[in-house]
Order: sequence, then C-alpha cells, then structure tokens
Amino acid sequence: MKSKSNWFLFFGVFLISVAVGVALFQNKEKIGIGGAYSEIDWRQLIKFDYVTGTVGPELKAFDGKEVRIPGFMVPLEDNQKQVAEFLLVPSPQACVHVPPPPPNQMVHVVMEKGTPVAWEPIWVYGEFNIQSKRSMYGESSFTMKGYKVEIYK
Repeated sequence: MKSKSNWFLFFGVFLISVAVGVALFQNKEKIGIGGAYSEIDWRQLIKFDYVTGTVGPELKAFDGKEVRIPGFMVPLEDNQKQVAEFLLVPSPQACVHVPPPPPNQMVHVVMEKGTPVAWEPIWVYGEFNIQSKRSMYGESSFTMKGYKVEIYK
C-alpha cells in the first residue's frame, strides 16, 4: 500500500510542476526570459548610426530580445489617462516638437494592452527591435512591443 501512496504523491507533484511550468510559459512577457530582463542603456542606443544604419555587436545582441529600458513617455495619443502607443525618450526635455530628438534617442513603443500615462521616469519592459519607424512626430530607430510599464525606482 505504501508504494501506491508514493506513486500518487509523485504523480501529484508532477502535475503541479507541469501546471506551474505552463503558467510561467504563458506569462513569460511578465517575467522575462530566465526571470529577468536584459537592460538597455541610452549610452548603448546612441551608438547606433542612424545615417548609415551601422549597428555595433553589443546593440545587435539585444535585437528581438526581451529587455527593459528606462526613460520618459511621450504619448502619441490624445487620451490623458491611458495610452497604447508612445515614444520613449532619455530625458523629460525631449519632446516631439521641432526639432525632435535624433532617431537613436527615441524608441517607438506599442503596448499589448493600454497603460496609464506616466509623467515621471519609467521602465518599459518588452521585445526590442532595431527597426526604423516613421510617424508624424519624427523617426525612431527602435521599436518595442511593450509588455508592461512601471515607475522607475
């Protein structure tokens, strides 16, 4: 009888492990690969030569990866409470008025779900791509599929 209860215990632990694994896989956008996001610094982004399109190996390593980037939100929508699309810039003085910041100092972020407008520094988590994007507000050298935004601490 003891071996039968050991088998049930083993099987129960196995099922719980599978359920936890599936939950983590489905929520990978919230925890990042391996539980942590790679961090990109604006000093790395500014090294991108947007005139020639030259990408250094350090920055190229982040292309298509889940990262987090600090910065300031410039909403691209009129809604003052919730946005799904914005530019991420390195300083609060950077805005989309003439002249806009250089393309290598703007990340065009499109969120999976809307996020509250933030007027303070933030972290943006998501999938980073070296890809130019033109909008009526200027050109950005980078895009990001945003998973979440949190206040910078």
